[in-house]
Amino acid sequence: MDNNEAVQSFMTDLALRGYSKHTIKAYRITVERALEYCGKHFKRVTTQDLKQFLLFLQREKECSLRSIHRHINALRTFYRLFEMDTADKIQLPKVDKTLPTFLNFGEVELLLSSIFNKRDLVIVRLLYASGLRVSELVALDIDSIEGNQVQVKSGKGRKDRVVYVDDGTLTLLEEYIRERKDSDCALFVNRRGTRLTDRYVEILVKRHAKRAGIKKKVTPHTLRHTFATHLLQNQANIMVIKDLLGHASLSTTQIYTHVTDEYKKEIYESAHPLSKG
Repeated sequence: MDNNEAVQSFMTDLALRGYSKHTIKAYRITVERALEYCGKHFKRVTTQDLKQFLLFLQREKECSLRSIHRHINALRTFYRLFEMDTADKIQLPKVDKTLPTFLNFGEVELLLSSIFNKRDLVIVRLLYASGLRVSELVALDIDSIEGNQVQVKSGKGRKDRVVYVDDGTLTLLEEYIRERKDSDCALFVNRRGTRLTDRYVEILVKRHAKRAGIKKKVTPHTLRHTFATHLLQNQANIMVIKDLLGHASLSTTQIYTHVTDEYKKEIYESAHPLSKG
């Protein structure tokens, strides 16, 4: 098996294991660049070769430690497929966890009130109401909506789940569907009547946030973070939030407990008698 065949086998394995198309692409690029840099058959590449490649990325390409961390994970996953520990011997750099950006409720209201295109309004409102990933949103079909429930099929990790929407979002969604002129099964389509892409929705969200005058960087994932943070601020059970987000591990969800620390401080200062002096 040559390097190209090994990479193809790797991509197939990732797809079968439920990795997203974005992760598969990113891992493929990392492995291909590493093998090209080393100039050897992948089985002859040494740990030191990979370290030199990573050092090249850090010094010459000015990759951040967070980016280096991701490259190492990609290389580890590749070599583990062939039962080799070549990349496992490389220590992961210590990366400080960055807290996710989220909107306060006033910013959410401002964003929603500034969108006058019904399809765009439904998209932004549904992202905030449900906590869907953008890849899950664009993959929805019209028949994915069953009352206030949204059936999410084959999301990240190939785990189906159910998320919920409020009555107001559902009403807007039903109006949008009734007004559609095309016959495509996709829930959200462009002017040509074909399914939207992740990138299209990302641009759409950023454009509306900018028009609303919101200074924060707002993406579909920001709305997902906002969904989780607002639920937690309103005393929702973290295990329920975990399931609604489709997280495999509770540790992934627990980052939102740090996000709400400042909110808890504000509540304390406004409610405790000694803080009012």
